[in-house]
Amino acid sequence: MQLQTGTPVSQGIMQQPPEIVTTKDLSYIKDGLSWELLAAKKFAMYAQMAQDKGIKDLCGALAKMHQTHYQKLLTHLDPAKAMPTQPMTQ
Repeated sequence: MQLQTGTPVSQGIMQQPPEIVTTKDLSYIKDGLSWELLAAKKFAMYAQMAQDKGIKDLCGALAKMHQTHYQKLLTHLDPAKAMPTQPMTQ
């Protein structure tokens, strides 16, 4: 299967991002960035507030996961601007 841009697709996963990002695509990516950043900040805050070690660890892991997703989305917009993942601090 191939997309209209000629990008090969195997099992529903693109091997490379398309050469052209439409306005709608960019809007979806921006929304995703906003959601991931908000989730990362909230879970980092919850990790600091939590009293129970298990909940603190879980929230910390979820904050890191969302920050990783944020960085991955950012690389699709501009690979040069993506920074290495660093722990979130509040």
